[in-house]
This record gives sequence, structure tokens and C-alpha cells, in this order.
Amino acid sequence: MSKARRASINISYENINIMEDIEDDLKSFSYTDAASGESDSIEITVKDRERKWMRGWMPEKGNHISADILFKDWMCDGDDWDMYCGEFEVDDVSVSGPPAVCKIGAVSIPRSEAFNEEERTKNWENVTVKEIAEEIASRAGIEFFYDADEISIMALEQDKQTDCKFLYAVCKKYGLAMKVFANKIVIFDEALYEAEAPTITLHYYDFSKFSYNTTLAGTYTGAKIAYTDPGTSEDHVVTVGGGSRIMEMNEEADSAADAQRKAIAALNTANKKDVTFSGTVMARKGLVASSCINIEGFGRPDGTYYIDEVITKISGNGASQQSISAHRVGYRMDDATIMIDAKPEMKEAGEGTSYTVVKGDTLWGIANALLDSPLRYAEIYNINKEVIEAAAQERGKKDSSNGHWIFPGTVLLIPAPEAEGMVENGE
Repeated sequence: MSKARRASINISYENINIMEDIEDDLKSFSYTDAASGESDSIEITVKDRERKWMRGWMPEKGNHISADILFKDWMCDGDDWDMYCGEFEVDDVSVSGPPAVCKIGAVSIPRSEAFNEEERTKNWENVTVKEIAEEIASRAGIEFFYDADEISIMALEQDKQTDCKFLYAVCKKYGLAMKVFANKIVIFDEALYEAEAPTITLHYYDFSKFSYNTTLAGTYTGAKIAYTDPGTSEDHVVTVGGGSRIMEMNEEADSAADAQRKAIAALNTANKKDVTFSGTVMARKGLVASSCINIEGFGRPDGTYYIDEVITKISGNGASQQSISAHRVGYRMDDATIMIDAKPEMKEAGEGTSYTVVKGDTLWGIANALLDSPLRYAEIYNINKEVIEAAAQERGKKDSSNGHWIFPGTVLLIPAPEAEGMVENGE
């Protein structure tokens, strides 16, 4: 290429562009883009030969920084693009030497005491995860983006927690990803993003270094979650999946459906470490946390991976590289077999009836009303799985989330009541 590629930084401090003042001192810049579970962050390292950073130039914790990276003639002449890093709050400043160097760390937590500093105690009742997030975002005066199914919660306690930590915990418990970016709360379903087409393919020769790992340690083939029904005070056990590596959970739950979702979320989180890949390449436009990439030319490690984290580093001379951490897609337990209070195999002794779904229905409520046992909702789903999944897909959903989504007009086959229609095999 006739022109030299170069990466540069634009940094604004308290809404004032400071690049002309610091570009001669800039030693390195690093931007960490996390898919979920932690805030994005930046680190700026500057030389301080004149000790001005140790005096009047030293940043104050809590001050505001925004940054973006500019790539010029990157992969070829005219390949110009930029990467917006977001808005950050200074949370760490250190000086070392000689020669004197100042490091400035900042995180993407919104500048709102109501969101990240004020501890709050509150009982949330009959809400959805989206409604919780909307109230928290409104209180903090920040934007909010939600890309996931509605998840209902009967009761949940926020006990002396900041809104930030509480919301992270709620999302993790229900299998949702959450990040804070550019003064915005973003909540999304990782399963949907893992199903997206890869944005880029990276080959063996693209990496200056790499690491691949596959392990059974800390991964599971199923889970058992024990909970007490808040309505009847009866103890129940929900089993998700099976096999020999079972995660034992003791978790509060509103219902069998709630326990099921929490068990699946815990399994999916643990099983991310089943197959992992990390490596360092020259910066690429398509490497963004929460996107998918293809890895080729390695052999067994080849496949599609979901990016959990990207660290983009820029040196003072304009060179740039990115380090990625990713897990292979396809580990999810969303379609695992579900059992509630596993009993001996049953067979029908009588015929069931049909029922047409109306607005507001749930399988849990239908089972309670027609079979006098809400715990038989899984039985209704299994009998009608094909029609339930077809109805969900007709309405643009990937699936019904194991019967969580049912729609008016769907005709369901209802099994016979247990007392007159079910007997144990062998009797």
C-alpha cells in the first residue's frame, strides 16, 4: 500500500478535546469492550517528563472522558473507519517512575449516584425484568435498550444494593446479558446474538498469538433446582437435562417455570467455558463484543465463536492490535428436557379434552384450572410441543421458550385429569 496505515485517538475531557495538548505525551491507549457482566473501560498512559500530570494536569476521579479511535488507510488505501468507545468516568489514577508515567483508568458507568452509588432496599412484585430496568433507567436519567422476551417475576427483593449491581444480578439470574455503553443500559438475550451470522472470518495466519481450550471442569449436562412453592408451601424439584454432571441448585423461585428459567440460565453460564478461544490480531472492523466470528485453519478449534470481550490497544506510534476472548456457540441448554418432581412413568387410561387459548393464558394457569395442578404445565407443553412451537414461529419468535409463549387461538390437547385418566405403569 502506498500510504502508511495509522490509528489515532480522539479524547475529550469534560467535553473539551485535549488531543493537541497530550498527543506528544501519549504512550498508549486501551479500550475494553465487554459483552456482558462488567462495564466497558479505557486506560490512557501518558509520559510525564515535565511532571505536569503530577501537578495541575492530574485528572480528578469522577470526571468525564469520551473517546473514539480513528483508523486511516488501514487494510488498504482509503480504508478509513472509526470505533466509538463511548463515555466514561475516571475511577483510577496512578503515577510511577522514573521516568514519570501517568495512567488514567475510566469506566462506562453512567454519572448517576442513583444508579451506581445509592444503596436501595425495595420489594419488587408482579413485574417483568424489562419493567425493573425501565424504572431504574428512568430514575438514573439514562437511556435504555431491551432486546429479549418478557420475563415475569412474582416477587424479588433488592436488599441494600445499588441499582447497578441489582440489575446486573437480575439479568444474570434470568440468563440475560447486560452492559452499560455510552450512558445507556443495554439488556439483550445472548442466545439471539449467538444465532446471528458471523461478522468476520479469522484464519490461523491472522493471529500473532492464540490459545484454545476445551474442558469438562465446571461444565454440566443438567441441573436440579429445589424450591418451595410460595402459594402452597410445598417443596418441589425441577430437573433440566440429565446425564452424570448435574449442577445442584437451591434457589428461590416463584413457580416451576421460574425455577426452570433460572436453572437453564445457570447451566448456560457455566457451559460457556466448554470450548474457549483467545488470541491477538491486527485491529479489524468487525471485532465487536457480542458478535460472532468464524475461526478457520486451526483444525479442531475451527468453528463459530461468540465474542465475550475485545481489548483494542493503540500505541503512541499509531500501531493497533486487538485481543479477543470468545466461547464456541452451540453449548446452550434452552431445549433440554424438563422434569418436575420426577415420578414413575405414567400412561393415559382415558381421553383428554381440547382447549383454545385466550389472551392472558399461560400453560401454568391452564394446568391449574383444568387439571388442578399447575405443575402439569410441562405435560401440556410436551403433548402440544409441535403446535405451540409452530404458533410461536408464525409470530416471528425463534421458539416458545419451552411453552412460555402461547397465543390466542391455539388449540391445545389437555390430558385427562390424573385421578381418572392416569395410572402408573405396571398397575
